[in-house]
Amino acid sequence: MVRFKFEGRQCYGILEGERIIEFDGDLFNMGEKTGEIYDINEITFLPPVDPPKIICIGFNYRAHMRELREIATKKPTLTLKAQNSVLAHEQEIILPRNSRRVEHEAELGIVIGKGGYRIKNPGEYILGYTIVNDITARDIEREMIQWSASKSFPTFCPVGPCIETDLDPSDLKIKCWVNKELRQDSRTSLMIYNAERLVEFVSQFMRLEKGDLIATGTVPGTGPLQNGDVIEIKIEGIGVLRNYVKGGKL
Repeated sequence: MVRFKFEGRQCYGILEGERIIEFDGDLFNMGEKTGEIYDINEITFLPPVDPPKIICIGFNYRAHMRELREIATKKPTLTLKAQNSVLAHEQEIILPRNSRRVEHEAELGIVIGKGGYRIKNPGEYILGYTIVNDITARDIEREMIQWSASKSFPTFCPVGPCIETDLDPSDLKIKCWVNKELRQDSRTSLMIYNAERLVEFVSQFMRLEKGDLIATGTVPGTGPLQNGDVIEIKIEGIGVLRNYVKGGKL
C-alpha cells in the first residue's frame, strides 16, 4: 500500500511494479478501486504512514552491538524519534550543522494497525511492514545520555516506499548501498527479538496506537553520509527506499 500525491491530492493505492492502482479510503480502511491507474513517474511518493510516534529499537542484532561496543547494552533498547523527522521515498536527507558524523541505519519497520497496551497476541496488531532508514548523528549519540536528540533532526526518518501487508518477516534479506557501494547486508532472521516479540515488548511500556511505526534495529555495517550521497535500502518482499543527501542547511 502506498500514499502519494497527484495534482495536489493525497491519494492511496496499491503499488504493482511501475504503476499504482488507486483505491478509496485510507491505509486502514481500503475501499474500492477508483478506476485510476498512475505511472510511478507521474506521482510524488508520500511517507506511507504518518505515525503518531516512532519507536526505535537499539541493538537488536548482535553484530551491530559488537561494532558499537562502547555504547552497546545487554538487551535491546527503546528510543523515541520525533514524528516530524519522517521523510518520503526519493526525498532529501538534510545533514545538520551541529553534527560531524551522520550515519545510515537500514531497518525493517513495523506499522501498527490498531491500538493496544500490554499486547499478548501481537500478530493481530500489525498492519504490515515497510523500510526505515533510522538516520543517526553518531557523535551526538555518543555524547548524550539518551539518544532521541541524535535521531530526531528533520528528515532523519526516511520511510517507504510502501507498506507490505502480506509478508513473513522472519527471514528477509536487508541490503544498503551508498553510491552503489554495498555497506549493509544481513537478514532479519538474525534479530534478537523478532517482529511480533518486539510489538509485545514495546507495548509493555507504552500504549501503541494505530499508525505507530516501530523501527526494529539496524544490521551491521552502518557508516557515514556526506553531501551528494545517494542511499538505497532494499528489503526482500518490500522494495527499495531511495534518498539523496544534502549537507549543511539545518
